[in-house]
Amino acid sequence: MVASSRGILTMGLCLGGVVLLVGPSLGQQQDGSIRKAAGQSSSEPPTPVAPIIGTVDVEYVFKNYDKVKVANKEFNTAMLARKNDLMKIMSEAQQEAELMQKFNPGSEDYKKHETRVTELKARHEAGREQAEREFALRQAESMATLYKEIQAMVARIAQWRKMNYVVKISNQPISGTDPNSVMGAISSTMVYADPRNDITNDVVHNLNKFYHATASPTPKASGRTPAAGAGSPASGANADGN
Repeated sequence: MVASSRGILTMGLCLGGVVLLVGPSLGQQQDGSIRKAAGQSSSEPPTPVAPIIGTVDVEYVFKNYDKVKVANKEFNTAMLARKNDLMKIMSEAQQEAELMQKFNPGSEDYKKHETRVTELKARHEAGREQAEREFALRQAESMATLYKEIQAMVARIAQWRKMNYVVKISNQPISGTDPNSVMGAISSTMVYADPRNDITNDVVHNLNKFYHATASPTPKASGRTPAAGAGSPASGANADGN
């Protein structure tokens, strides 16, 4: 038997009443379970910590961190060496191709050089693909290591300055002649930041100080101050990074 529209409406209203009655009970149970999971023994919510926000230009830090410059130089040197090796293979293939043209197609000498050209081309292509994978992985690993070092220094500077949040910004000047700078500024989530809370130069200063202190076998001979203790950034860090 087909139910009437009035019957369906009545059933719907009844189910709605059940939801209204059960809803608050489930909400109270969920709220209680969340507080318990968070380790709150009291029914009162925890007191929020007042946000103290700092800013850092990560792109600027990467460009001015001396260890990044050294890593990039080593990376480019290794990549150039591999490129030269591959060029030697192609040069040999070109020589074989020139020798091949001196013989009649189909002759034994022609086939010999043709086979050699094919082998060299395959070797070059395999080497190129391997180099691309190898250097892509090497670059990713290097960038991950460097970013973790920058992130750790940002945390140390932030804790030293009693900050509990640090957000990324770009201090790149906006120029009407550079569309990229304009679009970058428009797409940025940060419209204004007090420069007094910017820790970019502090981060660069301490990263470079620690890097040279640990990279040099005789840091005292260079006139640099050894790295400060792990509990605070190096003394002398200031807004201009000197």
